[in-house]
Amino acid sequence: MTTGLLERPRLLPDRPALDGGGTLEELLSAALSEARANGSTECPVCHARMAFARAGAREAECSDCGSRLS
Repeated sequence: MTTGLLERPRLLPDRPALDGGGTLEELLSAALSEARANGSTECPVCHARMAFARAGAREAECSDCGSRLS
């Protein structure tokens, strides 16, 4: 048997962390706000890039896991 080391996910400083007292709603709202402001954000699920598929799109979609924010 081997042991594995899990690293804590990297969070952006202006985004609430669930274990830091933030709620899931706050985390997802912050990610969506960042995507709307910058055109992309870090996926709250897998930490890959999440962006809008086209200009004017209402949903940001993760390029890796397919999660969507709207």
